[in-house]
Amino acid sequence: MPASPLFPRPTSVFLCGREPALLHWVTYALASGSDPDFIWTDVRPAGEAPPLSDPLARNCVPPDRLNVVRPSEILPRDPSAPLPPSAPIAPPPTVARLADFLRLPLHTQRLLTGAPKGGQPMVLILSNAQRMVGLYPTDAVSMVVRTIVDSGAILLVTFAGEPPEGREAFDTVLLLSGDPPERWRDATVRVERAPATGPLGAAGAVVRLAEIPPIVAVLAASLP
Repeated sequence: MPASPLFPRPTSVFLCGREPALLHWVTYALASGSDPDFIWTDVRPAGEAPPLSDPLARNCVPPDRLNVVRPSEILPRDPSAPLPPSAPIAPPPTVARLADFLRLPLHTQRLLTGAPKGGQPMVLILSNAQRMVGLYPTDAVSMVVRTIVDSGAILLVTFAGEPPEGREAFDTVLLLSGDPPERWRDATVRVERAPATGPLGAAGAVVRLAEIPPIVAVLAASLP
């Protein structure tokens, strides 16, 4: 019997740590448990390939659900700028949310307007967000995160490096400590920020990955 997803409802989760491949494996496990059809967007310079230990290098994500983008491709838009012909034509219906939706990067708008209606919320992953430092002002981070969640999605963002400013825009902030992915059972997650009913406990809780069933269910099969 599969483990219940940690995040069954629309929310935002920020995962931060020093080891990108381990961050990606944990994110892959969380996404797989919530939405097997998750969409993964990886911020990556031209010509760079992920390390062999990364799930993206092992083709764990089908090509039709993996988008590789440059940082400039997912910047927030000026809502007064005209939309290109290929832009989505079905933004959220309420006027209050329309302006923020139109400020989202066109890439994000397309993903949200293509989301299935009803059932489990779709999961959107943005990995290597550290490559966008300096491109997103704090108020833009808050707007993008809020609008994606209000559109009914679960947003998972990975950041390799020291925890950045602006992460308080996310409902849950998880700090991952660990080394190579093969030693994931020894890695821990510290909950820096979480809702009162967060699945990993209140802020300050420290949990081993080996004690989190949805993560164990995926990683034990992928990284025995």
